[in-house]
Amino acid sequence: MELVLFSGYAKLPSNTTAQKIYDELALVALIDMETGVIHSAECTMVTGIAKEFVNSLLVGYSMNRGIEPLVALVEQKYHGHLKKALVTAVKMIGNEYCEAVRGEK
Repeated sequence: MELVLFSGYAKLPSNTTAQKIYDELALVALIDMETGVIHSAECTMVTGIAKEFVNSLLVGYSMNRGIEPLVALVEQKYHGHLKKALVTAVKMIGNEYCEAVRGEK
């Protein structure tokens, strides 16, 4: 197992609790470079339930499927005020992962 940490960031919408605490949403994921599977994820949302829910959406997903199915899942399942920021951060992680995979070949 070769775990690599990837991160994505996005500006938070104004007038949200998260924006009052953080300037931007940070999303980090540990991805196994041998399998493409996300092993752990964490984000800077305020409530524990939101953090746990995002983690449950990401953990176990294989990045080898591409980022679009994961983005579609997030858009379908997450309907909080930080949705746009979360999608942006997920896409950023997807792009970083693809660059890392291309660099290994």
